[in-house]
Amino acid sequence: MYKKLFPLIILSLLLTFSLPRAHATPQDTTIGDGTAASCQTQDAANALSGAVSLGGTINFNCGPDVVEIVVNTNATNETVIINGDGKIALSGDHLRQIFFVYGTGNLTLNDLTLQYGEAGLGGAIFVDDQASATINGGFFISNHASTNGGAIYNEGNLTINGSNLGSNSTNGNGGGIYNNSGTITVHNTYFINNQALGGGGITQISGSLTIDTSAFRSHTVPGVGGAMLIQGGTTNLENLTFSNNQANQGGGIYKSNGALTMTNLTFNENRADTAAAVYNFGGSTTVGNTIFTGSLDEAGVGPSLNCDGPSMTSAGRNIMSDNSCVPNPGVSGDLFATPALLGVWTVPEHVYYPTLNSPAIDYGLTCPATDQLGNPRPFGPACDVGAVERYWPVYIPIITR
Repeated sequence: MYKKLFPLIILSLLLTFSLPRAHATPQDTTIGDGTAASCQTQDAANALSGAVSLGGTINFNCGPDVVEIVVNTNATNETVIINGDGKIALSGDHLRQIFFVYGTGNLTLNDLTLQYGEAGLGGAIFVDDQASATINGGFFISNHASTNGGAIYNEGNLTINGSNLGSNSTNGNGGGIYNNSGTITVHNTYFINNQALGGGGITQISGSLTIDTSAFRSHTVPGVGGAMLIQGGTTNLENLTFSNNQANQGGGIYKSNGALTMTNLTFNENRADTAAAVYNFGGSTTVGNTIFTGSLDEAGVGPSLNCDGPSMTSAGRNIMSDNSCVPNPGVSGDLFATPALLGVWTVPEHVYYPTLNSPAIDYGLTCPATDQLGNPRPFGPACDVGAVERYWPVYIPIITR
């Protein structure tokens, strides 16, 4: 339990605010008087900590530009909403965790950047087992945890919508997020260049993990699970792209136990000496409408198998550049040793579109209602295999008189 590892400074804060919290009424608070300087004082940091501990809605009035605010650790067991409007970066100054949500606390962060947080578990945020956190928009940048969960450590309920997690790190597992018995839902979020011993983007120990319409790119780990390490629980992945992730085993995903379902995923240009896309070591795994291609060895100089371990259960219509992922012969039209013919990596979409002659086009079966970009499926007689639907150009003739 985290309490044994929790820094003394947090315990001090909890003791300081325990008596007022029993009687205080949540209120709206504004930090700053219209200038950046007014938000960057110790008084402002203290005001933020006090407001977070009491609950309510917190806004900032720090002027028109983006402002970095070095903060105290903000601990709460209340309902708190903090609005950043894309202009506020809260910094742990490489010294402290930024938010600790405990008890039945419920924290919502809207369009905030959390950076340079430091802790044993969850450099930026720790969510306790009865607590909740919702992240809407914003960024998690360069946070670090000495044990697990570079940016976020979750034991409770965590929801992330439209956010970005980049360059977070840990000495243990879960460079971006570590889920230990909690429930996590991630939507439309970009994970890039997070680092860990294993599970560069996310480590799922137990509990429930659901991710859709998101991408994992350029994670590097010396161990297993370049982008994702799954050791138990239930994991559902839909409309995701895994690109340029690297590990010794399982460049995209390493799974040792639990239940995993993958629908309309694209694995391309991932690297590992064993299973550059998915290493399926144990548990139950089902995959459908998914592309496995472009796999390289860890050094990036030669080809590697897409998958290794026991074959995954096929839900049909997978396209693989080799024969390593599902049983061959397959079911419902799996394509083996077939080039997927994808285009180049595109930004800001974070996808590989199928080329016009790709076998992925109109080959999918029982696909989600939308693709990774939120566009309706299908476009044409059937949906495309992989994370993204290829939309054809429509030519409208111009009639002149």
